[in-house]
Amino acid sequence: MNGEDIPKALRVIEEISLRAMAAALPSCVPAPRHEWLAERWRAALSAEDVTPEAVEPGPEFEKAYAALGFPPAMAALHRVTLGRLRDLLADRVTLPDLFGAAELAAYQDNVFTRFLNAAAAHVLGGTRDVLEIGGGEGLATATILPAVTGKYLFTDVSRVFTVAAAERYRDREGFVTAVLDMDQDFGEQGITAAAAVFAGNAVHNAAHLGRTLRRIRGLLEPGGKLVFTESSHENHALLTSMAFLLSAPDGKARPGTADRRAGSPFLDEPGWRAELAAAGFTLRSVLPEPDSPLAVAGQRLFVAVATDEIPAEWSPAKVLAHLERTGAEHAVLPASTLRRLPEHPAALLADLPRLRRIESSGWLTDAETEAVRDAFGVEVVRHTAVEARVDVAAAGAAADRALAHIDLPAAVEAVEGLGRTALLSMVNVLRPVLGRAEDDILAITPGHRRLLERWLDVLKAEGLLTADHRPVPDPAEYSDEALEKAWQRARRAWLDTVGSAGTIDYAIANARKLPELLAGREQAVNLLFPQGRTDLAAALYRENVTGRYQHHAVSALAAGIAAGRRVRILEVGAGTGATTDHVLPALADAEYLYTDVSAYFLDQAKERLGGDPRVHFGRFDIDLPIADQGFSPESFDLVIGGGVLNAAQDTDASVARLTELLVPGGWLLLTEPTVEEFWILTSQAFLMADAADDRAGNRASFLTLPQWNAVLDRAGLLRADGLPAAGHPLEPLGHRVFAARKPAPPR
Repeated sequence: MNGEDIPKALRVIEEISLRAMAAALPSCVPAPRHEWLAERWRAALSAEDVTPEAVEPGPEFEKAYAALGFPPAMAALHRVTLGRLRDLLADRVTLPDLFGAAELAAYQDNVFTRFLNAAAAHVLGGTRDVLEIGGGEGLATATILPAVTGKYLFTDVSRVFTVAAAERYRDREGFVTAVLDMDQDFGEQGITAAAAVFAGNAVHNAAHLGRTLRRIRGLLEPGGKLVFTESSHENHALLTSMAFLLSAPDGKARPGTADRRAGSPFLDEPGWRAELAAAGFTLRSVLPEPDSPLAVAGQRLFVAVATDEIPAEWSPAKVLAHLERTGAEHAVLPASTLRRLPEHPAALLADLPRLRRIESSGWLTDAETEAVRDAFGVEVVRHTAVEARVDVAAAGAAADRALAHIDLPAAVEAVEGLGRTALLSMVNVLRPVLGRAEDDILAITPGHRRLLERWLDVLKAEGLLTADHRPVPDPAEYSDEALEKAWQRARRAWLDTVGSAGTIDYAIANARKLPELLAGREQAVNLLFPQGRTDLAAALYRENVTGRYQHHAVSALAAGIAAGRRVRILEVGAGTGATTDHVLPALADAEYLYTDVSAYFLDQAKERLGGDPRVHFGRFDIDLPIADQGFSPESFDLVIGGGVLNAAQDTDASVARLTELLVPGGWLLLTEPTVEEFWILTSQAFLMADAADDRAGNRASFLTLPQWNAVLDRAGLLRADGLPAAGHPLEPLGHRVFAARKPAPPR
């Protein structure tokens, strides 16, 4: 086959698939479990100019599939699915209803997978103990098995496939099978070790990539290989055929919704590299080469090796047996393992004459360090991992990809329209006293005098009040009737871009209650937490476009900081968990301390996250010294604050406290507004305490970008570039992501 034919053939199938998407989507209501797939269709269609008409594929369709090495069954399968897209998307029919297992397996047999399976066989050649995960129909097994010289453990989550494989290779010595669910503990399923692991287009089925990769890492000794094939991007053919199999049953989460994959079922190459590093692997090679014609489909072979650090999943007995068997002179061990090691019965019997040094990949107390030193007579040091750096541009790109389906300029206009309407609501409620002296105006609300001062400043700056407090707009523009219409226009614009109504409805409810709020007859907390519920507050921090951008950016930055090592993370002001819900899935492993000043938020977080062994909970007040709260200096590799520092009494003091908590070389990630948000002045501002920092000088709600940079500089932190970058559509809204590093002492 001519290499130039491959991209041409793939494009034929892609264009036919795109046209079918465009024809099916407008006239179909997706089933809830397929909504993610409909979202991927929308993203694909928004990137290309496609005519939305259903056209029966011609013979070029089968020719294209044949050119790519697929069996005729794959072209036949895809032709059927293209004709049934509406039924499939609405869940009136499923792929297993239409096809048998053998027909569905045709997707795995093509020129791309044959090349990658042959390359995997070469990498694994001579290995004496191989575990295959997700073996399925065994297409990869047939190529790899002859290259393996010893035991070959074939596994799949389906007993149908393991029974078939056992029968197929019953005469091959050392070939055994087992049922294995990659989303469950491997040891509890009877699988505890392997020299190498292979997975053919299977790992993307994991509910959480990081956890599954950590389970695989737990099977391998340092230097053990993980060899797997995976897609590095989705394609339109997949989205209109096999992707329906990736939707979880109703009521269950689709694979990828809990980790860094976000909307797509697949990771790109940098994403795979980061996941592998976080799980304790070093990526050695990726095939095919970028300039190969075979690279166009996105199918890749990843070859990774286990790092020197011993996995946290290993029991103390297994760790000691490994150190004894290998005669190690030094070892890198998780802090959680080291804490248990001295007290384990096997420690008294371990014969470790060559062991001289143990490096801890996590933080130990002085007492814990002494216990290890006394038990084994070795030097115990903090693991000197490569200094973490952040790729701000990559994090911004990740956030942009997550928001690719949103019209950002339109979203900015909606936010600005919301702000303009809030300003007119201020003028409306102040009508009876406008034109009087400032003291007379301020006297109407003694309890909110500072807020009202800020209103007057902003209204003058925006040209809505004269210097002597007379309204500039025509009264018809801010009358009750005009305002009601303006709020409904703002609501439509918000829904058209954001798609959910929590924030805009909250803003409208506060605007309607402004007289009562100013007079103290209504409490702002009751509007934010109606009947004590937190669902509205949760929506405020999750649905707006700036929040979404920040969450994805912080998630990507945190994943980069944590890559290749286990880190201790403190989140302050975690509140409803909007930031946490994005960051946690991006971390394969971490010690994560979720804190807030409110016991109510902590109790709710424990209900949601209490089952995650990485997460611990505690109270932290950004306005109090760390020693008074039981925290020690240099305790965390990363501190995260999502929109919380604007509530600090003194931002400099609070940032200094957070800096004190960081280890040398540790990172501080913050998200904060840097411009006044007019709708917040008519809502959440009623809940804000008076500030004693740079905000006090001009009665502002938020520090400006230059002021924030100065705060970080005064704390002695090294600032990375912020996000969004200059010229980005969201830049005018002023919501910023700050990343700053505590300097490490010279080595």
